Amino acid sequence: MSDNKGLNIENTNGCCDVADPCATVATVIEPLTEQSNVAPVVPATSVLVKVPVVLAETNITIPVEATITLDQPVREIKRIKKNVFLTQSRLIPFSATPATPGTGILFIAGFVRKNIEYATQTCITPGTPNFCGNIGQCTVEVPFNFTTRVTFIRTPIFTENTTPSELEYFTDQLQSCDTCADPVLGRNPCDQSFSFTEFFNEKPFVELISAVVTEVDIHRNPTASCELPTEQLFSTLTEKLVVNLTLKVLQKRQVIVTGRIV
Repeated sequence: MSDNKGLNIENTNGCCDVADPCATVATVIEPLTEQSNVAPVVPATSVLVKVPVVLAETNITIPVEATITLDQPVREIKRIKKNVFLTQSRLIPFSATPATPGTGILFIAGFVRKNIEYATQTCITPGTPNFCGNIGQCTVEVPFNFTTRVTFIRTPIFTENTTPSELEYFTDQLQSCDTCADPVLGRNPCDQSFSFTEFFNEKPFVELISAVVTEVDIHRNPTASCELPTEQLFSTLTEKLVVNLTLKVLQKRQVIVTGRIV
């Protein structure tokens, strides 16, 4: 007779032996810990803070066309995951004419990162529409850039540097070669004093609020057979994209906050 000590012996109904269960559960009731409310300290006076202030908010539509060549012929595009990134954002406060006061020129550059998943063909059953393949992926970046005019909700604040100033000193100690001549009166060429003030302004910056990418993919030079008219192989596609961006233009400023501040 074999020794079944230490083993879980099942009954004919499929359950474990009650004397030797497979698992046990122990439950402990945790007591409730009491708490007390804490009132925040609220200053009675106003507070000066430095926060980003919205200068402008704009919605821009950018048409983009790109040609993408994959590393091998594919049967079908399974999925394209898209993300938008900005690589440059510059604001120049410039109103070209009196008809466009309180405006600026916004320079934006970026790219759409696209991860393309596709199905390939590795073998096909002769005389049938059955074929097999693998799932591959390719990641590309589709660049874009544009320039647009934005209308300010609040005009950016800039302080210009001062014009360099120079101080000259008077002297009556200048002597000429003629010992009988009177001393020369005027500017002291030995001493000079210059003054220049440089201001460091807060640079406006851009936040990307939302990005919507809509596209149409056109297969270029596809190959098909008479046996499989519904299937085709291609390796190049042309994408026509419409990129819609919502942007905020901001600048950090000092602001007086009044009322209850936590």
